[in-house]
Amino acid sequence: MPPRSADPLRAFYRLVPRIRALEAERQKTWLSLAIAWTALVGPGLLLGFWMYRVGGGWLALLLPPLVGAGLAYWLSPSLIYPFKYDFKRAVIRPLMRELLEDVEYASLGSVSALDLEASQLFSIPVSGVDGEDLVIGRHGDVEVKFSEVVGYSEISQQGRATVLTPSGDADLRTKQIVFRGLFFIADFNKPARGQVIVHPDRLEPRLGPLAAAMQPRRNHDELVRVRMEDPRFERYFTVYASDSEVAHYVLTPVLMEELAAFREYVAAPVAFSVANGRLSMAVSTRKNMLEPPLFGPLASPKVFRGYLEHVEMFLTLVERLGLDRRIWGEITWN
Repeated sequence: MPPRSADPLRAFYRLVPRIRALEAERQKTWLSLAIAWTALVGPGLLLGFWMYRVGGGWLALLLPPLVGAGLAYWLSPSLIYPFKYDFKRAVIRPLMRELLEDVEYASLGSVSALDLEASQLFSIPVSGVDGEDLVIGRHGDVEVKFSEVVGYSEISQQGRATVLTPSGDADLRTKQIVFRGLFFIADFNKPARGQVIVHPDRLEPRLGPLAAAMQPRRNHDELVRVRMEDPRFERYFTVYASDSEVAHYVLTPVLMEELAAFREYVAAPVAFSVANGRLSMAVSTRKNMLEPPLFGPLASPKVFRGYLEHVEMFLTLVERLGLDRRIWGEITWN
């Protein structure tokens, strides 16, 4: 799936003066990091070498520089944050206004645990989230929302928490990560009574046709497994729905083709659902979507294009699926 248009590139050239104005701050931030690491790790190396020479052994050699590196690693985010904040305020916020209408951007915001739960994509309850780069806006007539997010489940002495019954801090034992990556939400203006949940097919690439026989006929919400006619789509996804009629109504040939192309382009596990008038999509990745480069020039079209890769693909999907056109009537079943 190619990038959707040249408009973001024109936006880049409009933002070049702002980007270049931040170049000195980037270099200053990089220098501050170099000084911090040198000041903390260098003496540790010298101390470790001295302790080793006086008979301290390998542990004495390694421990001081490791402690210094740990302190430098802990200090680094506070040194980087001012530059990152200025970059997102001066560049990313205007960029989102080029792509979407009525944009709200929060660099420290995230989609909510309720958003993840409402998608019905996760078998483990999501009771909390951490994330950044929340974008809310309109693409045509479609409301969209997305961010980087880590969704987790809290487990305490009283059991597993939910988004409506969170654990108290005193009772919290562990956090289990349920999802880490990019999470997109868009209006799905194709009313259907039922649900369609599509998970990554982790067996098909390895086992081929045998995978169908090994996959459960029902998922945790008692939705039925539905085989689709598109081999390319089936290679990447496993479909569960209220019944097969709902699945074939929602997953049109065009939709399956576009989603398979999206999966191939991102080269990462993708899950999505259609429920309650919304399309939710989870792209499992550790890539930081809108982080500024620290060790390279800011004013690079290639770097700029990297910020938009996943956002452009999702907006392309919205366009090509015609989600902004309310052209379908509601289907009903007895």
